[in-house]
Amino acid sequence: MLMQAAVNAPVDGETYRQLAYVEGRTFLKAVDAILPSIAARREESERFGKVPDATVAEMREAGVFRAFTPLQWGGTEMDPASYFEGIMRIAGADSSAAWIAGQLNVHSFEIALMDEQMQRDFWGESPDTAASSSYAPIGKVTEVEGGYVLNGTWTFSSGVDHAKWAILGGKDRAFVVPASDFTIDHASWDVQGLKGTGSKSLTLKEVFVPEYRVHKFADTANHANPGWALNDRPLYHLSFSSIFNATPTNTVIGTAKGGIDTFLAQAKVRFTRQGTGAPIAENPFLHVKVANALTQIGAVHDRQLANWRRFFDAACRGEDSTVVDRMRARFESADGNATCFDTIADLWPMAGA
Repeated sequence: MLMQAAVNAPVDGETYRQLAYVEGRTFLKAVDAILPSIAARREESERFGKVPDATVAEMREAGVFRAFTPLQWGGTEMDPASYFEGIMRIAGADSSAAWIAGQLNVHSFEIALMDEQMQRDFWGESPDTAASSSYAPIGKVTEVEGGYVLNGTWTFSSGVDHAKWAILGGKDRAFVVPASDFTIDHASWDVQGLKGTGSKSLTLKEVFVPEYRVHKFADTANHANPGWALNDRPLYHLSFSSIFNATPTNTVIGTAKGGIDTFLAQAKVRFTRQGTGAPIAENPFLHVKVANALTQIGAVHDRQLANWRRFFDAACRGEDSTVVDRMRARFESADGNATCFDTIADLWPMAGA
């Protein structure tokens, strides 16, 4: 891949930026190719409570899980906006698949900020290695010589069935543990929507976590990430917390767009049950509803991607985003979630039986 040249022969920020966007375009083509088969398995996600292995394999082949993996470990380091767009497209085919794709991959960004040995443990066998997470500090953490001992249950770990590692919260830091060190409660995720995310509980008993597998949030806040010794490239100088908080919104936007597409497909073949029996698609009041939905969802889609193109381009110029810019982007991600919900809720009553 073109981007791999930046490992052995470091490139300037502008060249890095251009190569990252090339990787992004290649990624989106690969995603488009697998959308029909992902959509065909969507009901399996809900029926079995996890995204089908075949879907995860296709996403892996398309590069979903190496987008934020550092170049030296075989990753692509594509621009975030292209990756976010890919997740939105997957969401239109299967919301659960998009959700775990975003959640599992974003943790690669976090691992890239950590100690070199942590990176070696994580990506030593494959650039597509994925980690689930549960950041709420609800388990018991005991500091011991050389690291920490973890006991207890952490909940809502999306995509854990497909993860080789899990990142678990403990107040001001997170602990990275291999799948061999925890058990999954497969009965802990019995829900109505997004059942396929498999956001299950994990239990640990007397698990030792060495110091180098601990991510101290203060390191990120104080611009002291040990991973920068290896990964001192523009992508990893973006805000991890900003990328993490923006990730769920991509699934929400893509799901909303997919919902509108489904509504339109159904409206083309439906007729009114009362009155003239005219085609639903000829109802001018419906046109207004659909136009509003397309405008609202289109606006949050474009805003989300524009924010991350702007952040990435600035990083490639060696510029840091301001606190105000990061807070605005976080608000706009949250606002995008609300806008998508309100828009679909407004359209839903017209969907019919």
